[in-house]
Amino acid sequence: MTTERRFSDTEINALVDGELTAQERVEMDALVASSPADAGLARELRELNDAMRQRYAGRLEEPVPPAMLAALGRVPRWPAGLATRQATLAAVVVIALLAAAAGYVARGLLAEHPPGPEPPFVFNAISAHRIYVPEVRHPVEVKAAEEHLTRWLTKRVGAPVHAPSLTDVGWRLMGGRLLPDGGQPAAQFMYEDAGGRRLTLYLRKETDVGNTAFRFAEQDGFGAFYWVDRPLAYALAGRLDREEMLALANAVYARLEKR
Repeated sequence: MTTERRFSDTEINALVDGELTAQERVEMDALVASSPADAGLARELRELNDAMRQRYAGRLEEPVPPAMLAALGRVPRWPAGLATRQATLAAVVVIALLAAAAGYVARGLLAEHPPGPEPPFVFNAISAHRIYVPEVRHPVEVKAAEEHLTRWLTKRVGAPVHAPSLTDVGWRLMGGRLLPDGGQPAAQFMYEDAGGRRLTLYLRKETDVGNTAFRFAEQDGFGAFYWVDRPLAYALAGRLDREEMLALANAVYARLEKR
């Protein structure tokens, strides 16, 4: 099993900010693509950059506010025009610092803004896994062989739903079912390996949570790697070793991204 490589803040930001050479970017894109957690973070930072650009579009072309000039306290000592240029530079620095701080907030690194509790759908996914995995005769509502499975769930969930094939990593799709989740429809796909172990992929439409990288949650011995790739939220649940779960979550994510 290949250990997932995590990247430093410097590497991720250099990629997102376009500070790499063409060759470096090709290499980093390939590495990040193999790490869903870092791919999710890079996507979040790009979205943050876009939001900052939209928020402050044209701001640096505006006249520098007198209050800022006064705060600098250097206007009388500079030639005409120089104070304005220096103040503009200061404004650039301030905005850059705000953007950097926002980036750290997005990654949950500022102590003042710790990551919040897991979204409710994660524990709903674990609960559904515990209920249906022991079933012998009716583990799924619709079997994988029935062609309408994903079409039916797509219509009910309200977003394109796919059941990624995991046969190449030893897991057979058994089928799926429709479930309630806080008044909203959710889908569950169940997989089984040659040893009879079972794994479930739970997904629902998500509008309240932004895109996230992989996160892990546990409840009563069951674990789930979950992430949000809007418009859907996903949770891969099972009672497997955490490293094996992570490898399977990587496999699921990679197959979904190829669609």
